[in-house]
Amino acid sequence: MNIEQLMYIVEVAKEKSLGAAAKTLNISQSALSQAITKLESELGVKIFNRSRAGAIPTKEGDFIIAKSQYALEAIYEIKEEAKQLNEFNDVLRMNVIPGLIEPIVDSYLRFKARTPTFKIEVSERSSMDIIQEIHDDKIDVGFIAVKSSNMDVVNGFHFTPVTTGKLLVFASKDSFIANTNKALEPSLLKEQLFVLYKDEYVQSFVSNFHRLYGPINVFLETTDLHVITNTILQHGAITIGHDISATFSRSFPFETEMTALAIDHFFDSSFTYGWIRKYDHKLSEKTNEFIDEVREVLLNKA
Repeated sequence: MNIEQLMYIVEVAKEKSLGAAAKTLNISQSALSQAITKLESELGVKIFNRSRAGAIPTKEGDFIIAKSQYALEAIYEIKEEAKQLNEFNDVLRMNVIPGLIEPIVDSYLRFKARTPTFKIEVSERSSMDIIQEIHDDKIDVGFIAVKSSNMDVVNGFHFTPVTTGKLLVFASKDSFIANTNKALEPSLLKEQLFVLYKDEYVQSFVSNFHRLYGPINVFLETTDLHVITNTILQHGAITIGHDISATFSRSFPFETEMTALAIDHFFDSSFTYGWIRKYDHKLSEKTNEFIDEVREVLLNKA
C-alpha cells in the first residue's frame, strides 16, 4: 500500500469513473485500474464494483475510502507542519512566463523585509515547460498562460486563474505600422520584419498564420527581451507577445517607446493567466501569503 493508491481510490470515489479520475490524476486509465486491483488484492477486499456505468464503492470500499481520506489529510498536515518547522531552510522554487521576473522580485524584496527567512528561486520559462517542471517536481509553483480554447492542458493540476489577457503586436511608435491609417490585417503583417520570443504560443500564432495567410518574415528568434526591444527600436521590427508580459517588463518600454496593436479581429488571442501546482503539493502559509501579494500586484496593474 502506498500514498498514490490511497489518492487513486479517493479520486475514483469522487468521480465515480475510472476514466474521469485518470484524467484528473494525469495517468492512464489502465495504470489506475491496475493500481486499484493491486490494492484490492493486497487488502483482500473489493473496493469498487466496476462496470460500463462507472465505479461504485462497495460497502467495505466505503469504509476503506473514508479511512484513506483521513490518512491523506493527516499526511498533508504532517508535510505542512514539517515545512513550517524547516521554514528557515525552505526555498520556494517557482517559474514564471517571460516578463514577470521583475514584479516577482519587487514583491519578494518587500515581503522579505517582513519575513527575513523566506527565500525564493525564480526563473523565466515558457508555459508548457513550466507545466512539465511542475509535473516532474522540479519546482513548487508556476505562473503560466493558458489559451482560453485549450484549458485542458491544466487538467490534473491545481490551477488558480488570476487574470485574462491576449497576444498583441508590439511596434515602435515611430514605425510605419504604428502610424499607418490601414487596419492591422494579415496582408499588412506579411510586409513586416518580425523578431520573436521563443514561446509555444508565439510559435502557434506563426504556424496558424502561415497556414491561413502565408509565411511571415522572421528576422530573429530569441529568449532575450533586451535583444527583442533593441531590434524593434533600432531596426523597425515588430513582435508578438503577451500583454501582461509587456506591462510588467522594465526591459520592454511598452507605452513609452512602443505601441500595442490588436490582432483578435482575425486571430483568437485570448488567454487566462494564473498559478499552477500539483494537487498534492501543499504550500506553506508564508508561501501562500507571498503568492497573494504577487497576485494583488498583477491585478492592480493588469
